[in-house]
Amino acid sequence: MTNTLNTPAPDGGALIRTPFIWALYVLLGLFSFMLSMIGPMVPYLRDEFSMSYGLAGLHQSAFALGMVTMGMAGGPIIKRFGVARCLWGGMADMLAGLLVMVLARGPALTLAGVFIMSLGGTVALATIQTALANGSARHRGKLIMEANVMASALTMLVPLVLLAGARWFLGWRIVFPVMLASLVAVASFGIPATLKNQAARDERADAGGGRLGGAFWRMWLVVFFGVSVEWAVSFWCMTYLLGLPGNSRGLAAAGTVLLGLSAVAGRFVSSRIGHRIPENRLLLVMLAVVLAGFPLYWLRAGVPLTFLGLALCGFGSSNFYPLGLSLALGHAQGNAAKASSLVPVASGSAIGLAPFLLGRLADAADMRLALWYIPIGVAVILAIAAMDKALNRH
Repeated sequence: MTNTLNTPAPDGGALIRTPFIWALYVLLGLFSFMLSMIGPMVPYLRDEFSMSYGLAGLHQSAFALGMVTMGMAGGPIIKRFGVARCLWGGMADMLAGLLVMVLARGPALTLAGVFIMSLGGTVALATIQTALANGSARHRGKLIMEANVMASALTMLVPLVLLAGARWFLGWRIVFPVMLASLVAVASFGIPATLKNQAARDERADAGGGRLGGAFWRMWLVVFFGVSVEWAVSFWCMTYLLGLPGNSRGLAAAGTVLLGLSAVAGRFVSSRIGHRIPENRLLLVMLAVVLAGFPLYWLRAGVPLTFLGLALCGFGSSNFYPLGLSLALGHAQGNAAKASSLVPVASGSAIGLAPFLLGRLADAADMRLALWYIPIGVAVILAIAAMDKALNRH
């Protein structure tokens, strides 16, 4: 069987990024863009539709509900319909949901649009992760990390796109033409590359079966708590930064750009050094970085220190998902489709719960109290890592 992700096929061979790999990278980036745009859009949605924090946070929960729903069925869907249909059909469905959202004139339809986006996007996400996981075992972590560097890079563009929409009188609805043009561009080379690789991809995705072990589920929990911490940092970032002196939306948007840059930097650094440092140790380093940055961000004692703390939190937390995913898939040999579909259940649950519950707590108390979840979540991940190490010894 040919190895369609990298050439040559043996694990000892060099990694060659084919057009199919680049298509997977960019599609993951577009998925992440649409997932991440909801947080920075919250101030615009609250202004237009007079939403509370809780109702605004419910939009992220709607996306998460779609991730959980489709994540439970993703493995069988990939095996039934194949990579090409799941990958491109999922992205087309995501675009259709975005169209519903931008045409909406009230919260009910914006929520419905987000849910539709999520259903299609999650199928595409599971397909991307399955394809990456089925490549060379030696390069799996590097492929996943590089794909997530692309995801962070495109996510960083969200506030810039929203600012452009405000300047060009399109508002937050500018995201639809931007996404339509982007998807058409990547489809021009991605669809032929996908069709060329489909037969081998489907055959490999069908391989394996059975139960996933306890080590996989411990890493599944790492993904859950890691993503919840990452979204506790990112989703309410723009809203929290509006509390800085001057209440400047431009300054808050600059903070979200900085957060995106720090995420790109964090994942890029990890992709460069990941082959030298075991993934479980690299995870501990990133947890420490977040703990170092949180007090500076939380105290909000002036712009420079607040932005430094935010950058450290973004640098560290951006690695929680790709490291957790790679560790989880490493414990799911021959079960890539099943494992890749279940991981979005963890991330989707975290994305749904963290912004909404933090928003409810902010409504009841204040945002500063709600953000204490960040160090608490880090502590939980440390406990899971310690448990996993102890169990692996035995």
